[in-house]
Amino acid sequence: MDKMMNNPWFLRITALILAIALFISVRSELESDNKNASGNDVDVIRDIPLEVYYDHENLVVTGPPKTVNVNVEGPKNLVLSAKLMKDFKVFVDLRELTIGTHRVPVSTENFIEKLNVRTDPQYVDVVIEERISREFNVETDMNEGLLAENYVVKSYEVKPQKVTITGAKSVINSIGYVKATVAGDQGMNKSFEQDTTVKVLDLDLNKLDVIVEPSSVHVSVKIEEYSKVVPLALVKQGNPKEGVTINELTTKTDSIRLYGPKAVLDKIDQLNVDVDLSKIEKSGSFDMKLALPEGVTKLSKEVIEITGDVTVVNDPDSEETVEQEEPVSTISEKSFEQVPITVRGLPEQLISFFEKPTDGIVTVVAKGTTEALNKLQLNNLSVYVEATNSEVGESTLPIQVEGSSDVEWQTSEQEAVLTVKESL
Repeated sequence: MDKMMNNPWFLRITALILAIALFISVRSELESDNKNASGNDVDVIRDIPLEVYYDHENLVVTGPPKTVNVNVEGPKNLVLSAKLMKDFKVFVDLRELTIGTHRVPVSTENFIEKLNVRTDPQYVDVVIEERISREFNVETDMNEGLLAENYVVKSYEVKPQKVTITGAKSVINSIGYVKATVAGDQGMNKSFEQDTTVKVLDLDLNKLDVIVEPSSVHVSVKIEEYSKVVPLALVKQGNPKEGVTINELTTKTDSIRLYGPKAVLDKIDQLNVDVDLSKIEKSGSFDMKLALPEGVTKLSKEVIEITGDVTVVNDPDSEETVEQEEPVSTISEKSFEQVPITVRGLPEQLISFFEKPTDGIVTVVAKGTTEALNKLQLNNLSVYVEATNSEVGESTLPIQVEGSSDVEWQTSEQEAVLTVKESL
């Protein structure tokens, strides 16, 4: 045995065997390490919803993104499982923070410990504000260029008229418009109704992130043909029959609405009604059909009632038997159309508008002898109301005539209704 140990070839062969064994052992360990290394994986799980924990009843949070990305590193099977199952949470917890601006970390939960997890972004900036609610009136918004020619929107009706808007205090304070936009087709000529969503905008017409209750409203749109209200005047035509004196003609219809093209109606300032005096034989009321002016499509009334005050001479059936020495036929009348009413005595700090008669215009009738009437001119009379004691609001004042004392004056309206306001 000693000879074998002292043999150089024995030592050489033994060394070779040991070297081979060491080589195989190291190689096996390296392959094992490589195998373990090749089992790790890195992946990105994208668009994971970011949960935000805070007091939803009293606060509003702005700033955090709706989703984040999550970078996951670890054993390949665990990374794949996390990506497929998505049974983890990504969140920011703001429950202990005060109102104001904060930078907070993005946290994760329910990931296996062997995984290395990092969110992108790792921090988010948030603004915590007081949550408030306020009522706003809803305005209608419609492109009236869609209407058919010579048609206009008469009115809008919104139900409900008010909505409650909830959001961050700064956002609520920035609200400029609360609108219900009405859609339609070109050439609209009929009234319609529509449910529409309420839009909340700032002064620059940017849409605001708020909660609207209710979120939609019901809008009724009333569409009519273009129209215009004008005063109505009775115009006497012809002569009464022999023995008949027409003292006065009146109607309760002071004004009337005309419908038709704007170009036609803008030229009409008054609707004259011709009354044939030869057909009136006694006092009383009668209906008269109105003639349609050229270009006008319709009237708000087709028939008006006219009342005549008539005196019949030598008529045994007449209740008004003339017993005066001077024959009735010597009494005549003269009419002045479109006479404006002057407002006298109104304090300087106030202004007035006529509600009745329309535009403050009346017809003035003078009764007297032919000689007295021939001397009358329009510039010799003044029609006025005395408004010295009028206050802000609506006032009803008697219409007075200042003119010749040789005749009896009458006006188509006995009283005027004024709206008095403070001047700007």
